[in-house]
Amino acid sequence: MNSTYHKIIAFGILILVFTTCKAQTNESPNPKINSENYYEYFHSGGTTKTTTNWLRRHEAVPIIIDELEKLGFETKQYILFELENEEEIILDVYNREKNFGVVFNTGHFAFPNKTQRNSRIYNQDKFKISGSLGRRKVYKELPKNIIVLQETWYWYQTQSSPNDKLLNKKTAENILREDIRKQLAELRN
Repeated sequence: MNSTYHKIIAFGILILVFTTCKAQTNESPNPKINSENYYEYFHSGGTTKTTTNWLRRHEAVPIIIDELEKLGFETKQYILFELENEEEIILDVYNREKNFGVVFNTGHFAFPNKTQRNSRIYNQDKFKISGSLGRRKVYKELPKNIIVLQETWYWYQTQSSPNDKLLNKKTAENILREDIRKQLAELRN
């Protein structure tokens, strides 16, 4: 009976994962929402439970690479980069030809707020030789050739039933792409 119970649980989890993935792949971005107005679409309160989530680094880096390659840049991932003061940071994405990189700062605030878009701080966790966590290094200012993106900027919301008034994951991904294009335009100037 114990083995049968575990099989039923595993089967239920597979169905749940499949239906969740299917729902996400059928999503389409909302063309009305962009990086200028998306905080106006944050939903809080109400009678329907709304879940807020964020794009994580493992989801964002492939999007960053894809967008840069669409713009004609050849990229490398997770490059150890030496700053002018001889400190080293790991760039999530790097283009050697134009010597620019992108870092995606992990972590987010509990509630999205437009003022968070002003943050350019980058935190990098250091690890000791033993594998234990070392001190976190906070970079308040990185060189202009390093684009800093924040996980807290790329939030999206879901409800148990579809709601086209919410900012969905595909729209959050489009906002990330839009930010990359804008940051590159600023970098070129």
